[in-house]
This record gives sequence, C-alpha cells and structure tokens, in this order.
Amino acid sequence: MLPEFQTIRFQTGESIFNAGDLAEHLYLIVSGSVELLNKDGVVFATILAGESFGEQAFLAGGIRGASVRAKGAVQCIQVHETEARLSLDSHSDLLVIILEALLFEQSMNNSLRGGL
Repeated sequence: MLPEFQTIRFQTGESIFNAGDLAEHLYLIVSGSVELLNKDGVVFATILAGESFGEQAFLAGGIRGASVRAKGAVQCIQVHETEARLSLDSHSDLLVIILEALLFEQSMNNSLRGGL
C-alpha cells in the first residue's frame, strides 16, 4: 500500500529549492512546468507535467546539484525520502539498487547539462 503523498503548489517564479540544499524530497509534476538553473542562474532545462525532479532525494546524502523554480503555476506531488524508502522496502533489494543507479545516472546527466 502506498502512503498518501503531499500535494504542493508553487507560483510563477517561486523557488522550489536551490543548488547546495539538502535533498529530502522528490517532486512529480501534476500540472505546469519548472526550470532547472545552473550555478550562474542560467536555465538549462525545463521539466513538464508528468515528469519528475529532485531525484537526489533517493541517493544517500543527496545534495541539490541545481536550483529549480516554477515556470508558471505548478502543482506537484511531494515525496519525502523516508516515505519513498518505506514504499520500496516491500520490494526486491535488487529493484532498489537499480533505481538508485538510474537516479544517480540522471543526476550526473543533469549536472553535465547544467555545467555544474
């Protein structure tokens, strides 16, 4: 059984998190879009409804590698790292290892795209 995750809203231009912040949440975009910014504040990617961001939350000791701000009005499902790990505990250990490896790869790709 999946836990109830919090729905959170952001307004245009609102900062969701900043590079260097401790990563505790993963976000799934329900509506709207967000921009990823590199250390110089330059937008290097846009993430749309149906996609996710903040995958560092699933990596032990995750630190945000980019800043994220709302491109317009945005509604997200916010998943805390602890809730996600509890949900994964009922699945295969191999699945958790594979998921963490994929998230690490995505994190590294984002870093390379953002010039971080």
